[in-house]
Amino acid sequence: MADETPPPADNEFTQWYEVKKGDTLWKIAKEVYGDGSLYPEIFKANQDQLSDPDKIKIGQKLRIP
Repeated sequence: MADETPPPADNEFTQWYEVKKGDTLWKIAKEVYGDGSLYPEIFKANQDQLSDPDKIKIGQKLRIP
């Protein structure tokens, strides 16, 4: 799709989160942003390694925009 923006480039301000057992993108967004409904932002920033927001793996390192 032409309207999709690419994931942000890594820079010195890029934050990372390592997925732990029991994590979901909602739980990660709730932890880092205080609002689980912002999980699509994390998904968009990691589309190079995620094809489905419900399929994250323990040990994956996700960009936190």
